[in-house]
Amino acid sequence: MPRRSNPLFALAATALMAVPSGAAAQSLDILLNCSGCHTLGPQTGNPDLPPRFPVLNGQPARYIEQQLEAFRTGERRHRQMMLSAQALGVGGAPAMARMYAYSYRPPLVFTGDPERMDIAIALHENGAWERGLPSCASCHALDDGPGIDTSARLAPRLHGQPLGYIAKELRAYADGTRTTGPMGRMQAYAGLLTAAEIEALSAYYAAFDEETPQ
Repeated sequence: MPRRSNPLFALAATALMAVPSGAAAQSLDILLNCSGCHTLGPQTGNPDLPPRFPVLNGQPARYIEQQLEAFRTGERRHRQMMLSAQALGVGGAPAMARMYAYSYRPPLVFTGDPERMDIAIALHENGAWERGLPSCASCHALDDGPGIDTSARLAPRLHGQPLGYIAKELRAYADGTRTTGPMGRMQAYAGLLTAAEIEALSAYYAAFDEETPQ
């Protein structure tokens, strides 16, 4: 029987074809080996091996493409990501974004202690309207239900991200070193959070892990 082609690899090939010749400082095979940090395919589900880098699987294509463009232009700064985005170029970003957007998105379950995460749960579900903070879930839902296309959204899924990653990015929004939130909303909201709330939200989202079969 003929082997069936994998659409994800086809998208990756399209992205690689769009790469400009020559990338300073590092070779293209290192710069464009995105899965070396951002795992592509089923996660291990091993609690002893939590993710170290942001999880891109199943994130909205529009969001990933926007962030790649921000890294490419220097609006968002991280040396490895800036070099990779520049090597990928404008034409390769949409293909790479679609590859991750339509890759395996594992179902997640909450593994934390609700009583110890009451502050974060309240912020996620209800916000703090007396301070002008809407619920995080209004943009960052865990799941949107079957048949709902989230590929055009600009808000990523935060559940299951590495411990400390959300805190780092919220602090960056709050101090103005990250400015990629749509219409300045994330900068404004992050600036209203206390340091303890930022740490609590990061721990809450990291407490979601892949659901393992019984």
